[in-house]
Amino acid sequence: MEKSSKNTIEALHHIAVRLQKEDTIEGVCMKTVNAAADILEFNQCSILLREGEWLVPHAISEDAPANGSRQMRIDQGLAGKTYQSGCSQIVEEIQPNDDTDPAKESYQSGISVPIGEYGVFQAINTTAAAFDESDIELAELLISHTTTSLNRIERERELQQQIERLDKFASVVSHDLQNPLSIAQGYLKLARDEQDSESLQTVASAHNRMDQLITDVLTFARVGTEAIEPEVVEMSQLLKECWADHSQTDATLCVKTDQKIQADRKHLRQLLTNLLSNAVKHGGSNVSVTVGTIADGFYVEDDGPGIDTDERKAVFEAGYSPSAEGTGFGLSIVKQVTEAHGWNIRVTDGAEGGTRFEISGSLIVGGPRL
Repeated sequence: MEKSSKNTIEALHHIAVRLQKEDTIEGVCMKTVNAAADILEFNQCSILLREGEWLVPHAISEDAPANGSRQMRIDQGLAGKTYQSGCSQIVEEIQPNDDTDPAKESYQSGISVPIGEYGVFQAINTTAAAFDESDIELAELLISHTTTSLNRIERERELQQQIERLDKFASVVSHDLQNPLSIAQGYLKLARDEQDSESLQTVASAHNRMDQLITDVLTFARVGTEAIEPEVVEMSQLLKECWADHSQTDATLCVKTDQKIQADRKHLRQLLTNLLSNAVKHGGSNVSVTVGTIADGFYVEDDGPGIDTDERKAVFEAGYSPSAEGTGFGLSIVKQVTEAHGWNIRVTDGAEGGTRFEISGSLIVGGPRL
């Protein structure tokens, strides 16, 4: 089939853009066979996707005959050979006793191209030797775009399933754990009002730890499911709000930035609160914390004992805590917030030997202010 390579490739790239806008598997498959018919002039083509042990037709071009494609086992015919080998096939002339197993006796030649792990694209013709190697190359280019789109839809589907699981988990945490704890705390208060004791104080400490753990787990789950709604946030003002909980300690906060950050305010506040709390918790009540500007972001630094080099990756893992008092979710929530915004975070040494967290990613409104 003679085709203008330059014009055809340009047209296929335009199709790639359109495929990326599709949000269903069926939509991607139909656009693919339509493109194969309109651009590559494969007037009789189909896409078969794997369902269990079968390759099932999901899209057929308009000019293909009725029942021109049929369900086949994953080891059956030309489609099965293509799927299992992962290699494109070209058949110049179908023979009565070969293993191509065509859906119609009138089919004389064809090509078959694998669509990754998803299935197979096929084009057929009622005349012999209707396809050549250039047809395979162009079909593979088209199907590469199809595979990319199917991969994206699969990732989005997995992400949606993860969000639904986190939503369900958050519901369990907020209701099935918080309610019994509230009841236990209420009865404990009554008992302590009547006669307090060291044992009851230990129970109260355990309740407080449970309450903090539930809060952190719930925050961890919700950060992973809530949409980011960016706005312009003044860092200095937000830092004052975040530092309010530590105003009664001997710790000090030095703000060396007048940045304006494009961020979801609630999530940015959570990030800053967790970093400041981490500095006070591990640096001591008289720790000094500094927040300043880097080229494409900001840093939060303390003069505490620091974090060992071999622990710097682990501190962002959910549930990891170097101390018995921590819940292990504070810094994992920080990492979640940075990833949700498309930012980067790294931990390094502070100027006074403590810990320095750097958050970057061109998040400053109006460029860096150094």
